[in-house]
Amino acid sequence: MAQKKININTASLEELASLPKISQERAQTLLDERPFDSWEEISDLPGFDDRLIQDIQKSGGYLAEADEWAEEE
Repeated sequence: MAQKKININTASLEELASLPKISQERAQTLLDERPFDSWEEISDLPGFDDRLIQDIQKSGGYLAEADEWAEEE
């Protein structure tokens, strides 16, 4: 089964919360603080360390480039 890709900058609360170790609270933080240009910006958020970011990336989370956003919206 193919892994679903989830764009951190455009995903819904439910999609974000489906990522490993992402609670509703963390998902809401991502929604409130986006858009993100880099993973470093996310690692600066409370509760988002490098290990968690690696887990998100391994599970299909990604950051779209600005021009990619326009295509998704």
